[in-house]
Amino acid sequence: MIATVWRVTGVAFSLLILLFAALLHGATPGQVAFLNSPVGDLTIGFAARTDDLTVLLLAVVGVIATCVQVYSLGYLQERPASYHALVTLFTAAMVTVVISDSLFFLLIGWEVMGACSYLLIGHYWERRDARSGAVKAFLMTRFADVGFLFGIFVLGVGAHTFRISELDPARISPGVLTTGALLLLVGVIGKSAQVPLQTWLPDAMPGPSPVSALIHAATMVAAGVFLIARLYTVFSASQTTLTVLAIVACVTMLFAALCASAAVEVKRVLAWSTVSQLAIMFSALSLGTAGGRHAALFHLVTHAAFKGLLFLCAGVLLHQVGSAALVVLRRYTRRGRLRKALRVTFVTMTVGLAALAGVPGFAGFFSKDTVIEAAWERAHDGSAIGWVVLVSVCLTAALTAFYCVRLWLWVFFRTPALAGGVDAFEEGNAELDDPDTSKLCDAPWVMLAPLVLLAVAAIALGYADGVHLNWVIGLISTALVVLGAFPAYSLWRRGADPRPVVLEREFGVDPAYHGAVVVPVRWLAKLTVAGDRDVVGAYVRAAGRAGTLASQGFRRLQTGNAQTYLTAAVIGVVALAVLAGVIGS
Repeated sequence: MIATVWRVTGVAFSLLILLFAALLHGATPGQVAFLNSPVGDLTIGFAARTDDLTVLLLAVVGVIATCVQVYSLGYLQERPASYHALVTLFTAAMVTVVISDSLFFLLIGWEVMGACSYLLIGHYWERRDARSGAVKAFLMTRFADVGFLFGIFVLGVGAHTFRISELDPARISPGVLTTGALLLLVGVIGKSAQVPLQTWLPDAMPGPSPVSALIHAATMVAAGVFLIARLYTVFSASQTTLTVLAIVACVTMLFAALCASAAVEVKRVLAWSTVSQLAIMFSALSLGTAGGRHAALFHLVTHAAFKGLLFLCAGVLLHQVGSAALVVLRRYTRRGRLRKALRVTFVTMTVGLAALAGVPGFAGFFSKDTVIEAAWERAHDGSAIGWVVLVSVCLTAALTAFYCVRLWLWVFFRTPALAGGVDAFEEGNAELDDPDTSKLCDAPWVMLAPLVLLAVAAIALGYADGVHLNWVIGLISTALVVLGAFPAYSLWRRGADPRPVVLEREFGVDPAYHGAVVVPVRWLAKLTVAGDRDVVGAYVRAAGRAGTLASQGFRRLQTGNAQTYLTAAVIGVVALAVLAGVIGS
């Protein structure tokens, strides 16, 4: 009964967000403040605002959240009440971030999202990988949020206001502005899994697939892009911050794309893809132009559609087959069984991968071209950042096409005989050579309907803003797609899936962090425990033991013999007299 109530509540709340966005569309922008408290020269309180950016993000959050809630009705059976309650709270936290016009009000939604993500990633708490992934996500994002909190104080005190709409860079000294923007950027990097805090997002994949879709498509990781877009006047006024953002974004997009090219699990490929695509949005924002901001938001919207679609499709594979690992899925793809048995999933996932790869005609093609065009215009003006962003995005586009085609071919099509580890795996598991596929079928329509809706969006959103296509850039991006897709197809035809050790181990970042952070912290913890136990505790125990021994000694003096007491008194008097005589002489 409780689970049913929360399911209905979750779907209704998501639809309410959509209705709210529809009602606000075209309305006059405005702000409202409440619960204000004066603190010296500052006023601390809450405020909300409505404008075009608010409506846009509310629509994105409402659509993705509705699809996730409906999809979850057929997907999740374990602890549904707590799951739907947390998803609803998670969605509400993102709505709080979107409508906030107060830095402190935004901080509440920002932190509630972090807490909900910890609980949702660890939904299958009986699994060790789910528990460790949840803790890792919580610790890394909380570490970054320390900088975010200090950034709020620096900007608020420097501008004498915590209202976002009243933050005027001209009223803030350059040093304070740069410091505050960089501190906020630390929080954004952690929340959006950018280098060097990128490792938590791929390890969050043991959570339910609908949660992955919600986190990756419309909430949490997308909140970082939204925050910079909301405070764009502040960030664009600090060239140092934009330069740091460009460097982080360009390194991240290439790093994550290379990791995705070697990953062997469907959800892990998509997770690294999310990190890379977010970096493309940040690179557009780092250009510091209105065109860059528009390109970033356009790509954010299209990415929400096709990445939410892809994670829900991965959830169907996990739900119907039992594993999202490519090495296990290959037992079904020897004869293209998944493509034939899961027809709706195959078609919709093909649409999602085509949009992600930037195939012409799909939404990702138009939004990615908008980013390339904005970078080209900035580079044409002589900006070094523009050239770096342009080259990085083009290389990432080719790598994206490579891992999308690789994933599509290996999962859904008849694969040639493989050499090495995969063959050994299948030879050692003879029962996997000809699995029983009589029960293998597509998911129920309560799960497929959101896929169809998002697949339509992954195509149609490219035309929502009108087709303003630069044909030269369009031809270049198409050539990049072909350049990335051809090697993936060639390797698949030859039955080869080489994964360089450095890529398979994801550049060894996690072991490096383990050696640089985890090991020293553990030794420090052991040292602290030893110091508390053997130094501080030793003094405390010694003081207690001394008191015990003293009390035992005094107790022995209480013999009850009057002659002994008199003798001791006489000896004491004589000793005092002798001492007085010595001192007097």
